[in-house]
Amino acid sequence: MHRTQGKRYGFSKKHRLTGKNDINLLFQKGKFKSCGFLKFRYLSQTRGYTRVVISISKRVGKAPVRNRLKRLIRETLRTSDFLRNRTMDCAIFITRPLQKKPSLESVQKYVSRFFLDLPDEYKT
Repeated sequence: MHRTQGKRYGFSKKHRLTGKNDINLLFQKGKFKSCGFLKFRYLSQTRGYTRVVISISKRVGKAPVRNRLKRLIRETLRTSDFLRNRTMDCAIFITRPLQKKPSLESVQKYVSRFFLDLPDEYKT
């Protein structure tokens, strides 16, 4: 792929939720939903796309385990249209150790269940 063509799917910087004030607002006023081992906080906004922050607690495991989980979540978001078809800020986090090592398919199942069950106010 040539550099001028760009990526069809991507987890670009515009889809990353950064900034302490935005994250604090999300955790103070956002709604909560749990799907499997993933927990979600979400809040509607008017940007026209979704911004996401991923947080994995140190209680989940050592750095390689936490990094793998973050890669699986990012890959799921990158290959789906959920970031472009919704208008919200979202935090995806895991706070407890997992019983077994999750696969990409299980992460995809829980993330898609969350996004598909959202009310229409979060869709573009």
